[in-house]
Amino acid sequence: RGLGDVYKRQVSNSLVADGCIIEGRVENCIVFRGARIGHGAVVKNSIIMQGCYIGNGADLDYCICDKGVLVADNRRLAGYASYPLYLPRDTRV
Repeated sequence: RGLGDVYKRQVSNSLVADGCIIEGRVENCIVFRGARIGHGAVVKNSIIMQGCYIGNGADLDYCICDKGVLVADNRRLAGYASYPLYLPRDTRV
C-alpha cells in the first residue's frame, strides 16, 4: 500500500483493545478485542464489541454492535445520540 493509505487509518478519542485490526477511521468509540474495522470504513460515536467485522467502506454513527456482528461492505448505519442503533449478537447486515 502507498503512503496515502497510512493517513486514512486514524483513531481519535477512543478506547481500542488489543488484537483489533483498524484499517479505517474510528472516532469517539469503544472497540473490544478482536474487532476488525475494514479499509476506508468510518466508525463514530459507537461501541463495537468482541469479534465484530465492519466491512470496507462502511459508515457507522451512534451504533452498538454486540458480539460477532458483521456489517457488509459499503453499508451506512446510523442512530441518534439519544437513541443509538443496537445490532444484536451475531447479526448480519
